[in-house]
Amino acid sequence: MEKRGKAAIVYDSGYGATASAAKTISSTLTGLGIDVIFFQAGQRDLPECDRIFIGSPIRLGRCTPEMKSFLIHHSDKLVDKKVFLFFTCMNVSSDITHCDFPVFADPQFREPNKPKTRSGLMEATHTTSYYLKHLLKLIPGIAPAAVAFFKGRLDTDQLPPLYRFIMRIAMLTMPEIQNGDFLKHETVESWVHAHIDF
Repeated sequence: MEKRGKAAIVYDSGYGATASAAKTISSTLTGLGIDVIFFQAGQRDLPECDRIFIGSPIRLGRCTPEMKSFLIHHSDKLVDKKVFLFFTCMNVSSDITHCDFPVFADPQFREPNKPKTRSGLMEATHTTSYYLKHLLKLIPGIAPAAVAFFKGRLDTDQLPPLYRFIMRIAMLTMPEIQNGDFLKHETVESWVHAHIDF
């Protein structure tokens, strides 16, 4: 197969969902004839490549500290790259009506009838605009080629005590957050095919 450039995939993962999404992106790109360099944040510096896919779980509205460090350290090198961002989380509502780049939200994220117990603060901090506001501050001057939010996985029994407490509160106020593995690899593949170009 004719080679169609080189891509890097750098990710961080808490409980495996983001790593699984990254592996699906890697296999999809490889199937398209693109050379792939695949590594976890903190393992190596940013290699020479045409495109870079950057993935992290969302925790309390932020990416992981390891990914934050990677983005800050390499922000000057990312300016000349075609950057794709992907994130895993348990709930996000799409509230962006206009953006300079495509923002994809997994169809599994849905807006059910809002229960009376849902707090305004919880709702406001689980939107695409809220997440992107903080994430894009880490890479000023860079407009991603595309951004995706995929529904990941949750096992509250495996969380540290503080995160477990926070997530159980979130589950009470937002019933769409549930324990389980929700990552759909076909959704990740479709996103890559929709936004890759040669």
